Amino acid sequence: MGTHRLSTAQRLAVVSLLLGSAVACAEEDSSGSPVEQSAEAAATEAATEVGTIQKAADDGPAPCPSEPKRLKSLGETVTHRLPVYGTLDDVFVSRTGTATVAWTVSLDAGEIRTLDVPRGPGDPQSPAGPPDPEHRQVFSGSGLHDVLAADAAGAQTLVWFSDGLGYTGGPSHFNEIFEVTVADRGSSGGAWSSLPAVLGAGFVSGHALGVNPSGAAVVAWSQFEGRRQRLYASHRPTAGAGWGPAELVAEDASLQEAGIDDAGRVVLLFSRGNNARERLYAVRRTVEGGWGSPERLPGGGFLGHDLTVSANGSAVVLRDRTGYEGDPVPGSQFTVRMTPSGRWQSPARHPAPADGFFWNPVGTDIKGRALLGWWDGGDLLVRWSRADGEWRRPCILAAGVKHPRSVNPDAQLAVNRRGDALVVWAAKGEEPQLRARYKRAGQGWTAPVNVTREGSPPDAFTIALGDDGHAAVGWMPRSGRQFHVVRAALADTDSRGRR
Repeated sequence: MGTHRLSTAQRLAVVSLLLGSAVACAEEDSSGSPVEQSAEAAATEAATEVGTIQKAADDGPAPCPSEPKRLKSLGETVTHRLPVYGTLDDVFVSRTGTATVAWTVSLDAGEIRTLDVPRGPGDPQSPAGPPDPEHRQVFSGSGLHDVLAADAAGAQTLVWFSDGLGYTGGPSHFNEIFEVTVADRGSSGGAWSSLPAVLGAGFVSGHALGVNPSGAAVVAWSQFEGRRQRLYASHRPTAGAGWGPAELVAEDASLQEAGIDDAGRVVLLFSRGNNARERLYAVRRTVEGGWGSPERLPGGGFLGHDLTVSANGSAVVLRDRTGYEGDPVPGSQFTVRMTPSGRWQSPARHPAPADGFFWNPVGTDIKGRALLGWWDGGDLLVRWSRADGEWRRPCILAAGVKHPRSVNPDAQLAVNRRGDALVVWAAKGEEPQLRARYKRAGQGWTAPVNVTREGSPPDAFTIALGDDGHAAVGWMPRSGRQFHVVRAALADTDSRGRR
């Protein structure tokens, strides 16, 4: 349901929610310290925020432009069976079309693995070395953050947590003092570096990885020290270089997202506070290595968030809340764009998402043009922005979709550097299935195709889109005892063999 169709009562509910956020904000400044501010001043701040959220031009959605070329599979669907329960954590696809899958398997304590499709020598690989029952490895933020990324030459970087035996009073036999660990390997695949680098250690929670084409990279994480949570980051200046020491970026901060542009400038998204008192901030690292001052972004608590950083240094942050039938508070979403120079622009409001869950709902190309996706009931909508941040009219990519509640998430999207896009969503049939549409830069969307095969209904899935247009989709059934991977690319001809 778009915000332009909200009833008067629903509009009042939205304003009330923002007023509540402002009153909560009145109790703390940007550092989280108590300050005195009247309720009247808080209401004025909320009213100002409502006025600055500029509604993006929206004449109502139409079907997305289509083109006759189709998405074709590259080889057969690959199935990898696991000895015990596992989780599918990430998938990456190279310029040559090789897909790499990262997953966790619950052997002994917990072990991480990678596998190439087509399979490489020695696969599957164990990045942390031979299995050790006294140590476990885990990926943090499964599916929400990249744990696997590569530079333009195809050299890959992987990040995970590792801890050892030691009772700390919790339900685990492990001490939960995690080491933030990274490994790398060359473009030819094979074994990972035999001596992974440990960037930090402690009571850490959440990690994020970003790698640019030159191999410059950032790993960020949150770490509890006493009663305070601090945000740390380690930076690698180029491929083959060593990782710098951990840098304290912000106090009282919980990491949310990370990104890096082609010049090596880093953007971190983090939050302070909890629930209604949660506030979102962004901080940028310069090429010279200095961190700027954190900047608070619009919006209060109970809003989701997602970050995408473009090669040119621009960034887009999405703040959203999905509305569901019977929920007294309607959905809402808006984006905030940062220019390549580092200036945050006024927010742009978009039609409200309803009755669906999107992972990675926003992505950008090399010029900073962003693609945003959301659900409006059974309709899946997308809209592009121009390079200057102005948003185009939304269009309907799939209409009347019945959501299978057993699949999480309901949809994902990916955008590569040249502006190709891939959207994959779950649909209900005789059994749940994944469907996909692909768009090459400057062309229309292909017709929808089924990704999953009969007898392998998905429970969770993840997608990737390489810079040369190769796509990969990985999914795992509810049993967690196997996963499937299919690779695809745009066919040179349409369904009738015409070029």
